[in-house]
Amino acid sequence: MRRLLTPPWIVLHCFAVVLTVAFGLLGWWQLGRAQHGNAISWGYALEWPLFAVFTVALWVRQMRLELRKDRPEGEAPRRGRPEPPPMTSPFEAAIIEARRHDHGVSVRQSPSESSQGSPA
Repeated sequence: MRRLLTPPWIVLHCFAVVLTVAFGLLGWWQLGRAQHGNAISWGYALEWPLFAVFTVALWVRQMRLELRKDRPEGEAPRRGRPEPPPMTSPFEAAIIEARRHDHGVSVRQSPSESSQGSPA
């Protein structure tokens, strides 16, 4: 958590807060203009808050990535659902056995086919 309190991160936090507040205020301003008859401002009144939500989403994502940086690659996250087991087919054993059998038959047939096919 201390990693998020370094000077570059403090600048990023301030920037994200300023952007979020500015986008919210711009949306409020466009809403006022739209209510006074400016038709195109309805679109902007909806667009600016979406920019604010996008800013917060990116901010949270970057913080989560930063906090995951030191975690070993194979280590599972502490919270959340455990990973499901790998998918297996109920016919997997039969498929593997058939492949082994086909491979064994083709290897055994090769010498006999070469002796049968050659004129002796």
